[in-house]
Amino acid sequence: MKISSSRKHTIGTVLSHVAVWVVLILVPLMVQMRYDEINIRHMSRTWLMLFGLGVAFYANFSFAIDKFLYKKKYFYFIIFNVILFIVLRYIDGLISWAIDVALNFTPQRAYRSAVTAWDVVRLYNNIIFYSLGVGASLGLRYVNRVAEIDADRKRLQHEKLETEVNLLKYQLQPHFFFNTLNNIYSLIGQAPNDAQKAVHSLSKMMRYILYDNTAHQIALKSELEFITNFVNLKKLSLCNNVRIEFKFPEETYDFTLPPLLLIPLVENAFKHGVIPGEPSSIKCNVEVTSEKLEFYVENTINDSQNNEDRSHSGIGLQNLKRLLDLQYHDTYAFIHGTDEKKNMYVAKLTLPNNTKE
Repeated sequence: MKISSSRKHTIGTVLSHVAVWVVLILVPLMVQMRYDEINIRHMSRTWLMLFGLGVAFYANFSFAIDKFLYKKKYFYFIIFNVILFIVLRYIDGLISWAIDVALNFTPQRAYRSAVTAWDVVRLYNNIIFYSLGVGASLGLRYVNRVAEIDADRKRLQHEKLETEVNLLKYQLQPHFFFNTLNNIYSLIGQAPNDAQKAVHSLSKMMRYILYDNTAHQIALKSELEFITNFVNLKKLSLCNNVRIEFKFPEETYDFTLPPLLLIPLVENAFKHGVIPGEPSSIKCNVEVTSEKLEFYVENTINDSQNNEDRSHSGIGLQNLKRLLDLQYHDTYAFIHGTDEKKNMYVAKLTLPNNTKE
């Protein structure tokens, strides 16, 4: 039977507490064993002080610190401990008297009314032991609270990351489908058969987005199949003067990546790389090993568009950068811009293989 991590933590905490108290209880006995005769009265006095230490520790650790101290009710915290100390002193005196009677200790000393030096020393010891109990509870509770705050912070960061990633993913989808539906709409009047094929291809992509990519990581093979369907769909609305070259590897080495991570680069290449009435070119090359993925896209520069459009600063690419930062932090490389020698706009994305982690 598999034990959960929280249960293991609870069991470990209980065992550590038991071990500490076993040691503390055995110390007085081990000290007394050094002598020929065990002084039960002295040993019982020490155990009573340890009892007070334990009550002070658990009363504050499990109740008073959260109830009063963390709520800044310092006066109530002090009153609680003063009352608890007085009650423990009364219990200590009552049990000590009972032990003295059981041991036939001199009644005159057991019922003496005058305060002796021994009484002062014993009161001092009780205060010290009680203070140790309160101090230990404060220290351990502080450590636990810091750990709880750190765990909550990490949990909130994780939830925030998940929320942002999901938000970015669903921001990509409407942007992509908006352009795709416009292409299909333009085909309906001109080529109904092609429009029918386009709707079928779109349904495959919708199935992928709605059902197949619900995991945080998706197989590269599935992502490339999605891009292939997208490219085939775009070809239906393009003229013959647009040259399209896509080279995808047959072996993907079980490479995984976040869903819909690559499509913004391909979509922007079609959006910005096709020049109406002029020869245009869009190329895409994918190289993958067991360690990394290199996704390369280049397209013709459309001089008729403004500088902002040519920089590919669309919604999809902005979200891509944000998604890369959230998922990969500083382990990825993303280069994009104009290649003056080729007079082409190029984008190169390098990702590590998450399956190696």
